[in-house]
Amino acid sequence: NAVSSSSSSPVIRVPDGSPAATVTLASAVAASDVYGDDLALEEGPADFSIDGGLIEQEEVDVAYDPLKNNAILRRQHDNKLKRQQKTAGIMKYVKNPYLLVKDKDFADVTITVLLPGFLTFLAVRQLSRVSIGKMDRKANELYEQGALDITALVGNFDEIEATYNDYKKKLFFNGAPSYIATEFIKRLAIPYFTTVGVSPKSVSSLSYLFTIMKVPDIDAAESIILACRENPDNFSVASRALFYSEHVFTDKAAKKKFSPLIKQLTRMCGGVEEVMAQQKDMAEGAYRDAVADAGPGQTKITEGWKAVGLDKEKATEIFEETKKLGFLSRTELWEKEAKDLERQAFIEQEEAMAKLRASIDKDGNWINPDDDVDPDKLITDEDVKKYEDDDDSSGEPTSGGAKECGKCGYTMFIAPGREGKFFSSSFTCPQCGAGRDQFKDVDIEV
Repeated sequence: NAVSSSSSSPVIRVPDGSPAATVTLASAVAASDVYGDDLALEEGPADFSIDGGLIEQEEVDVAYDPLKNNAILRRQHDNKLKRQQKTAGIMKYVKNPYLLVKDKDFADVTITVLLPGFLTFLAVRQLSRVSIGKMDRKANELYEQGALDITALVGNFDEIEATYNDYKKKLFFNGAPSYIATEFIKRLAIPYFTTVGVSPKSVSSLSYLFTIMKVPDIDAAESIILACRENPDNFSVASRALFYSEHVFTDKAAKKKFSPLIKQLTRMCGGVEEVMAQQKDMAEGAYRDAVADAGPGQTKITEGWKAVGLDKEKATEIFEETKKLGFLSRTELWEKEAKDLERQAFIEQEEAMAKLRASIDKDGNWINPDDDVDPDKLITDEDVKKYEDDDDSSGEPTSGGAKECGKCGYTMFIAPGREGKFFSSSFTCPQCGAGRDQFKDVDIEV
């Protein structure tokens, strides 16, 4: 079906077996040039019908160009062309570096290529060193502070986990490497082993920390061994590291890592048996303190004996002993023992002084126990008190006129101003007969 019109708009006859349709082209290009000879280009009417319907023809501006009429699109298009040209220029030298030195002599190559390249390399290397150095210093500070903070949280599992996760994030964002957990364990070992007392809580806390770190036992063991190597002569670090390794790790291979530590402690203690005894005492002492901390009013043995490797029988024995002593900790027991020793020493000193007073009279003469002595010549407590008062009123320290025989140790006390009478040149020791020259002054307070 041919379609004809006096309109100047080009039309296309579609040869698909369907009713003919007249379509207005938006380009001045001939249809036959685009689609081939199967399509015939004719002039079309101002309107056309498809299956009896009418569609009015729309006027098309063939001169429309979006880049000319939109400043934003034009600027984006220009920037894209510049980037492409720049990339193409760089890639040209990447693909063929020979172009950098083509048609140039050695001086030109040195000035334009080698020297700028070398200076750029030096600048990048220096900046890298400075940047890496700053990150390393910051990471070291975070490791140290994190270890101290966790050490102070023994027994508080929630706070330990929150603190570790907090420092883990800080270390990651400060460029710390991927071995954060093992390095953290190494930094933690020394403050933990030196400042935290061994107890069921300290064992459980360390075990919990290793669990949330998700570090294999053998890796954690190697980190602790490295820390011990940096403190080779520290007995406390070595003994506690061995103790914790026995009660925290379950991997036998990890425990074997501490064999060098056992040898070191063997040299320090004098034998393997001494080392094992010291480890046993550490466990029992730790549980004894745990029982004391729990205080009176307990109706059953205190928890924690499994954490330090004790059996129930030994734990019950320690519990009953601590209960009898009034639930005193080891420190409190040591203080009590020290006071008892001090009191005993005072009593013994008083007895020795009483015996010494009974051996000489007021004139300083030796009293033979077999002889009868005038009671008025014996030194009484009032005499001693009067002498002490006179001595204190002088304001100067004195030995109390005490002189000791260099041969037998006999000690005598001479009142001030009485040396001529009781310690003359002919004086001899009443106990061994040594001469006056064998006596020396001693600092003994009466």
